[in-house]
Amino acid sequence: MTGKGDASKHDEAWATEILEQLNRGTQEAHKRRDALAAAVDEMAHGFTQLGLKPWTMERKSPAREDIKAPDVLLGDRAEPAATILRYESAVNILSAADQLRGFAVLLRAEASLMGAVSVARGIFEACLWATAVIDPTITTDERLQRALTRRPARLSAGIRLKDMLGDGVANADQVIDSDDHIEDEHGSNRDPAKDIADIVTYAKGRGWPVKKGRRTSEITPLSIDWLSENLERQIGIEGYAWTSGSSMAHGEHAADTAS
Repeated sequence: MTGKGDASKHDEAWATEILEQLNRGTQEAHKRRDALAAAVDEMAHGFTQLGLKPWTMERKSPAREDIKAPDVLLGDRAEPAATILRYESAVNILSAADQLRGFAVLLRAEASLMGAVSVARGIFEACLWATAVIDPTITTDERLQRALTRRPARLSAGIRLKDMLGDGVANADQVIDSDDHIEDEHGSNRDPAKDIADIVTYAKGRGWPVKKGRRTSEITPLSIDWLSENLERQIGIEGYAWTSGSSMAHGEHAADTAS
């Protein structure tokens, strides 16, 4: 048995060592967090470049087939099918880039676990929409149907946002091109309600079934659940845990999400 004084000194040394270990662990965790945030920032930069710069098209790529497709007649204007597919995919790629930047901020702040999870879900969904529109396993017509289903959904969301926030809100459809100019042939500075009507008219003229959705018309049924299940098998998208039926999608179980 040691004396009381010896025990006290031993306990103090042990406690000091534990505190030092905790501090070292915290510092290492911060370094890993900062490294992850830096990697996410790099990904955001790469996604931004992917969304804005011209895409390289291989000789037998599906993109080449899209270029050969007839123009899409939308009301009083004609738009190349390949341009529609590129634009609708790029909108989602740039959305993913923006959310990646937000994810990096949340990582560095260490302030909101569920906030980070929600943003991560948004990143995946934006990437999934982009992938669905340019899915190489389907035909140009099928890709076009998906793009012309996503566009009314996007335009309809813009209408609802403007109704909520008033005329001062910036147009969500503006995309800056590689020359830093605002493209406005796809939705910005246009009448979104008329564009939606033109898309519906075009789809019916092609004999495509048009279904009245909860918020706007749908040419082909699309959902995150369906895409995550079907695209995964076709083009290698990883498994997705946050389906609409999952409580994790709604942030109900933070402890489960943390683990």
